[in-house]
Amino acid sequence: MLKTHRRQRTDSTHVLGAIRTLNRLETLGEGMRLALDNLAVAAPDWLAANIQPDWFDRYGRRVENYRLPKLDSEREELASIIGADGLSLLDAIYDPTVPQWLRQIPAVETLRQIWVQQFYATEPDVRVKWRTVKDMPPSTIAIHSPHDVEAHYSSKRSIDWVGYKVHMTEICDEDSPRFITNVHTTLSTITDEQAVEPIHSSLEEKDLLPDEHLLDAGYPTAENLVNSKTQYNIEIIGPVRSDPSWQTKAQLGFDSSNFQIDWDNEKVTCPQEHQSTKWLLGQEVSGKPVIRVRFNGVTCRACPVRSSCTKYRISQVRSVIVSLKASPANGSIRHEFMKRCTKSKTEPRELTFLPQEQHLALQTRRQTQQTPEWKTTYNQRAGIESTHSQAIRRSALRQSRYIGLKKTHMMQVFIACALNLVRLDAWLNGIPFAQTRSRTF
Repeated sequence: MLKTHRRQRTDSTHVLGAIRTLNRLETLGEGMRLALDNLAVAAPDWLAANIQPDWFDRYGRRVENYRLPKLDSEREELASIIGADGLSLLDAIYDPTVPQWLRQIPAVETLRQIWVQQFYATEPDVRVKWRTVKDMPPSTIAIHSPHDVEAHYSSKRSIDWVGYKVHMTEICDEDSPRFITNVHTTLSTITDEQAVEPIHSSLEEKDLLPDEHLLDAGYPTAENLVNSKTQYNIEIIGPVRSDPSWQTKAQLGFDSSNFQIDWDNEKVTCPQEHQSTKWLLGQEVSGKPVIRVRFNGVTCRACPVRSSCTKYRISQVRSVIVSLKASPANGSIRHEFMKRCTKSKTEPRELTFLPQEQHLALQTRRQTQQTPEWKTTYNQRAGIESTHSQAIRRSALRQSRYIGLKKTHMMQVFIACALNLVRLDAWLNGIPFAQTRSRTF
């Protein structure tokens, strides 16, 4: 039943961590409390010699927001006090005369990381200063709770959560049970497109690779389209993002699809039959290779359709505005503004392409995903959401019962196994698939 499949589908959903949602002040207090609790077990005599009397009142019980001050000034003052307490404890632990194994206690290392993320050193008379929100580290590394350092904050559309993310993959052939073939659990900050290759690698190890893989718009990228086909012989069926250029968004002018690319001669021809003058190999911010193409500025300025192809530089528009303020127009301000902008130099057209194989795959998909046949096939992807619904209602998929990524993943694997047994029982007993719900209204 598993090995006769041809088509599979995947989607992700969020998983809440088995922890309380803490604000920044609670995180500080709980980090300190957890470290003291662990030191009280591991090195009680050392802690008794280094503890401060007022720590019992501040960290003797769970830190909760309703017990904390309400005014911002008082909360900042308390944060400074907790910061000084934590720094004092870390200084004592990292003293050269203290056994090094104390530093290797997980709660102590967590305390050190929280203090690096939440505070910074200033002038000598002020030992620590609480970071502003803008100065905080990104959510990919920020510790939200000392009780589960792998549970990160994330946001997707209107949903905010602290925890993980799970990707469920199932068979969706018409003549087969909807068996779940793979469960991939990630940190909440890992994007869907980053999960494609690990999912395919896991399916390959189990000899369960599909011919077609249905994915929503968060998964397919040009790189994934090419790599899935070349490495695993899988065709990804999912919509890719449209061209982000302003021409495409405005549905006006010439976007990248209107330019002819001569890959062998490294030349690009614009709709007016002008050729590019520069072909440069570069990288995106993420490090992925791209090709940057630039046209001649003189040619672009003389082009009769330049307003449909390229815009004025922002700096040039600002200079025109400054000149208008210095020497007001005689007639209409709008007319004078357009007149002076026309005399100003426009920005020559620049294009950024992906490498040839990825670029062609991306352009081909943007065309094919508009066809009725492709849309009919892709409509089957929506069925994976019923799997999420079943797993959430029957087995509480969206709430982790354990601390840490590995245990959370194990829980979700057990849930998938249980659902497979339920579905096998329904298949053997001839129970038909539930019909898709529709509203007559």
